[in-house]
Amino acid sequence: MVRVIRAGPVDNVHIETTFSAVCPIDHSIDNYVIEIDYKPSCNTDGCNYLELSSLREWLDEFKGRVIYHEDAINEVINVLVKALSPIEITVTLTSNYRGIKYVVRRGINK
Repeated sequence: MVRVIRAGPVDNVHIETTFSAVCPIDHSIDNYVIEIDYKPSCNTDGCNYLELSSLREWLDEFKGRVIYHEDAINEVINVLVKALSPIEITVTLTSNYRGIKYVVRRGINK
C-alpha cells in the first residue's frame, strides 16, 4: 500500500514512472507509463505527499496481474485519493499495443 509523508506546501506535484500488468485478452505484457498530477491537501501541520518508494513497490504488485487498462487506472486513482485526500488529482496511463498508442485519463476534483 502507498504511504504518505507530510511536508511544506507546493502548488502541484507531477510524478511519472512505469509499471506492467497482463492483458486479459491475449495475455501479453502491458507496459505502462503512468503520470500522476495532484494538488496536495494542506493544513497547519503540512501537506500530504506520496512517499515514492512505497508507490514504486505498490505499482510493482501489478506485475503478472491480469487487468484491463481502465480497471487499472480506476484502482490507482481510488487508492491515491484514499491515501492523499488531494484537492485535485489526474492519473494518465499510456500504453503501446502493437503500434497503437492508447491513453486513458481519470481526474477527480474535490
